[in-house]
Amino acid sequence: MTSQEAKSKVSLKFMLAWPTRTISMGIMSTFLIYVSFYATDYMKLPAASVGIVFLLSKIFDGVTDIIAGVVIDKTNSRLGKGRPYELALIGVWVFMVLMFSAPQMGVNAGLVYLFVMYSIINSVFMTLLNCNEAVYLSNALEDKSKSVSILAVTGIISLVFTIAANIMVPQLINGMDESGMTWTGISLMLAIPFTLIGIIRFLVIKEVKKSEQSSSQKLKVKELLYLLAHNKYIVIISALILFGNMGTSMNVGSYYFQYIMGDLGLASLGSLGMMSIIAVMIAVPSMSKKLGMRRSFQIFMLIGALGHLIRLIDVKSVPLMLISSVLAGVTFAGFYVFVAAFCIECMDYGEWKHKKRSEGMITSAQSVMAKLGSAFGLGIAGILLGISGYDGTLAVQSDSANGMIIFLNTVFPCILGLIMVVIFQFYDLDKKIVNIRAELALKAGAQ
Repeated sequence: MTSQEAKSKVSLKFMLAWPTRTISMGIMSTFLIYVSFYATDYMKLPAASVGIVFLLSKIFDGVTDIIAGVVIDKTNSRLGKGRPYELALIGVWVFMVLMFSAPQMGVNAGLVYLFVMYSIINSVFMTLLNCNEAVYLSNALEDKSKSVSILAVTGIISLVFTIAANIMVPQLINGMDESGMTWTGISLMLAIPFTLIGIIRFLVIKEVKKSEQSSSQKLKVKELLYLLAHNKYIVIISALILFGNMGTSMNVGSYYFQYIMGDLGLASLGSLGMMSIIAVMIAVPSMSKKLGMRRSFQIFMLIGALGHLIRLIDVKSVPLMLISSVLAGVTFAGFYVFVAAFCIECMDYGEWKHKKRSEGMITSAQSVMAKLGSAFGLGIAGILLGISGYDGTLAVQSDSANGMIIFLNTVFPCILGLIMVVIFQFYDLDKKIVNIRAELALKAGAQ
């Protein structure tokens, strides 16, 4: 093995430690899916008002991503550029517990409490975690081409835990009345162990020192914004993230199982559909070598988009629900496993084209669009449910409300998936990145 090959080889310790934060975030995201259900059916807040709260929170959230991007771009600590912000995970879990521990209060006070807790989680702590991910990975690797394989392994390991959580959490929520468990109890049961697991990455993986780390620290905010605006590929990836997050953030699955299928506990079976994402993670590294990242994801997104519609054949059928979940699972989630790899490609392209490297601002751009997508997804879902007549105080919903729940779980995500297939047609950087990185390596070696 040559010295260059030894440098590019990723250690087993790295492979096992890198997924730990993703595992923690996957569990957190699984529980966060139920925040709308918690707000409408336990805090007794109007669905439309809840949707507006999430919409406003996410729009506000997008502003803080730009700030976080600038801060990370200018960070030059002894721990590195992205690594210090891993500790924001602790804040995410602390305020998650507080959000699901809302005291008894009136509607207005409840909406304010929900907005404050949700905004702190997302606008402060999640923002730092979203913006540091690709920066941390890029600066922790000697060979950035290994990022796809690392993210595939990370996705598979974390998905196993996420699937387990998707099976367990609905059962805990469904059985709260009988078991005496509370929302606070469930959140604490998840927060304590997965906070400890999540910071393993921070403790184990260090950033390697590279000359490119200091290159963006000398740039002014105006220059950073210019580099961002003139990087066409991060614009494309940002658009994909926007529509993808709309699809994953509507959080209407719990309503579908509760009111259409008549049993919230069936959400555990529905989560088995996430197993299909493992197939995506295994297939993408090899498929991307033959077809490219763009073609690979277009195929999976098309399959997933159409998979959402199968449920319409019989909305109460458990077998069709399982088939639909398996196919639909590959629409959005598989793409997000590899977002950091796309962002690293965009960083390299920007450095190659403009001779200057911006890392924090590129990751902040994808984070901004993720937040906006979540805002639109949550806001649209809540508002449409409210318009349709949904009422969380009723055991049985009206026909119009049930129709809207079905639409939001089938047709709407299919449309979003098809839009992503079209947008991906314009991303051809995977054809150029090998040559771009070779030129950057030659430039670095000449310095």
